[in-house]
Amino acid sequence: MKMDLQNSTTVTWLIVLVILFIAVGYSVFAINNKPPQMAFTVADDYTFPYKIDKKGFRTELNPILKEISGITSINQDQVMAIQDEKGILFTLDLNTGNIVSQTPFDKDRDYEDLCLVGDHVFILERDGDLYQFNLAATDTVQKFETSFSYRNDTESLCFDASRNRLLIAPKDGAPDDTVELPKNVKGIYAFDLITKRVSQEPVITIAEKEIGRIIGNGGKPYSFKPSAIAVHPKTGHIYVLASVGKVLIVVDPVSNQVMHVQLLDESVFPQPEGMTFDTADNLLISSEGLLAKAASITRFSAKTTK
Repeated sequence: MKMDLQNSTTVTWLIVLVILFIAVGYSVFAINNKPPQMAFTVADDYTFPYKIDKKGFRTELNPILKEISGITSINQDQVMAIQDEKGILFTLDLNTGNIVSQTPFDKDRDYEDLCLVGDHVFILERDGDLYQFNLAATDTVQKFETSFSYRNDTESLCFDASRNRLLIAPKDGAPDDTVELPKNVKGIYAFDLITKRVSQEPVITIAEKEIGRIIGNGGKPYSFKPSAIAVHPKTGHIYVLASVGKVLIVVDPVSNQVMHVQLLDESVFPQPEGMTFDTADNLLISSEGLLAKAASITRFSAKTTK
């Protein structure tokens, strides 16, 4: 029995050593394959207005918002947020991270993003359903079943004020009854606020192969899955954030050209899921909490950039 115990201990240690060897090997591989830089500006006449590589003003949030899934700006000091388990709108103080108010709007579901349109809030469910909630009449909520479904895994929603439409960027595929996108291409679709319908074709496309080429990924597509989208209030450029891929992409909606690619520091953004611009054009990125880390919102000011 003693011999069996020794053999068992030896086998256990061998397994541990193998796991350590694999872990070290993977770390070396990851380091060797990490691009030498984090920011890639494509257009010669474009300057990315935020220094994401520098630490912005970071606010930690209440534990109830550990799974914060979307944010939309109210003003320079407050945002409205949701988390993906409760049918509650949270108003947050950006300076302290404190919850200012909680407004129930519907049943608990898998809510992923939201945006403000005047006195109305639109909330996006993971299956593509949209909820329109009237802040002036809090007992009024409308549901719109879109052509998206669970297979699209919709997490990104924003208001495009210049065209009076909502933009939705699914993680995967195209809406039902539309032409499927080519492999490794992500589409952004418009939701018409008059007809309450999703566009048959994407208004913007982003090819993973193009992102891979921009960052020097050895000719391979760079995989990303959109988790938030926002329109810059001054330039009209479309910002696409992806937690899977840890990347922020800026696209010109007119030319469909990728203007800038920003790889994100995982230690700062363990799980970036929300994004918006405040009334001073500051860029706000929210990240879910991970393990012992609290959820957070980080603000990057354009005023200090050149």
